[in-house]
Amino acid sequence: MIRRVFIIATTAILILAVFAGVVSALDTRQPTVVKANLANVRAYAAASQPSGVSYAIDAGELFAGRPGEWRKVDLPAGVIAGAVALDSSRPGVVYVGAANELAVYRLDAKGGLLRAPLSNDYVGGVTSLGIDKANRLLFVGTDTAGVFRLRDVGSSMIAGGHTMMNEPILQIAADSVGAGLVFARTPGALYRGDELGMRWSKVDNLGSAPTALAIVNRYPATVYVGTLDRGLLTSQDGLTWSMANDGLRFTPGSRLAVDAIAADPAQLDVLYVATSYLLGSTTVHHSPVGVSMTTDGGATWQPLAAVTTAPVAELLPLAGQTGAVYALTMSSRQPLALGAAPVIADEAPAVSAAPVATVAWTAITAWIVAGLAALALLYALTTGRLAGSAPTTVPLAMRRHSISHR
Repeated sequence: MIRRVFIIATTAILILAVFAGVVSALDTRQPTVVKANLANVRAYAAASQPSGVSYAIDAGELFAGRPGEWRKVDLPAGVIAGAVALDSSRPGVVYVGAANELAVYRLDAKGGLLRAPLSNDYVGGVTSLGIDKANRLLFVGTDTAGVFRLRDVGSSMIAGGHTMMNEPILQIAADSVGAGLVFARTPGALYRGDELGMRWSKVDNLGSAPTALAIVNRYPATVYVGTLDRGLLTSQDGLTWSMANDGLRFTPGSRLAVDAIAADPAQLDVLYVATSYLLGSTTVHHSPVGVSMTTDGGATWQPLAAVTTAPVAELLPLAGQTGAVYALTMSSRQPLALGAAPVIADEAPAVSAAPVATVAWTAITAWIVAGLAALALLYALTTGRLAGSAPTTVPLAMRRHSISHR
């Protein structure tokens, strides 16, 4: 009796497992959002290699890909992305700063996700990220709480410093070759981080308000700072600055503003700048000039494209493609192709890839084996019952009848 109950229970469990396994093996995934064009870009991280994947934040969502094909990357529910940075020394590692909370998320190529909260004492969001790959440091600029420093130790991101500032951080940049250059730009000032960002001091010898910031990881590392009316300045120590306006049409007495700077991470001598002239005295008029390019690290500049509709707000280079850059302007956050950058037709539709039913054949095979085992047990149970119901002895009356006829 106990043996029969055990066989019945085992058979039932195996049959239920078969159904559950087949359902789980047929993995129906959610549609993948694929966009040909980005329309409202707020942050961008160019790939470190020509064939690599770039990342962009479009309307608070994270996308990966290249012009013509941008695929949405899922973030935790409720997270609005505000900043993004790549770690070229660790392929597949992406840092995303939240615009609606003081937290940073680290994503990796294997689908891992790590959340690093910055502070419980402030309310705000992340505006910019800067990576020092040589020291595994992540500098986080915020809109309300200054600059935070995190050390990425792999298993976690450890808080390693915080400096409060009285203005929102617009840009933050760090070198990754061990030079110790790290800078943060606010609407009215530039700050230099000393002792790997443990102390911060205001840079007061630019001669003009800072308007743009970039650091290029050549040897030696070089920091580029755009100004409101002195054009472009460069430094290799963060202390002394030189003008780098050859080819930018800066003349004494003119007010040349640098609106944006971007470096090609795959070609360290290729940079792009967007410039404007400031005209007038009592009423200042911002007159855009266009975008220029250098292939010698800023020693000389050549015009690349005119942009006269509105001042440029940000430049998005295509890694390894000299002369290919997109511009975001003060009037539109939709990328505008300049130079050799491919133009993506405006009518190109966004695509929502259909759900794909993927079959895990290894799991299916295992469940088929389990199903056959269940059928075997069921067969054994049934045949056992039939055998048990057949008479195994001859009634006494029949034996006596047989004996009387002998």
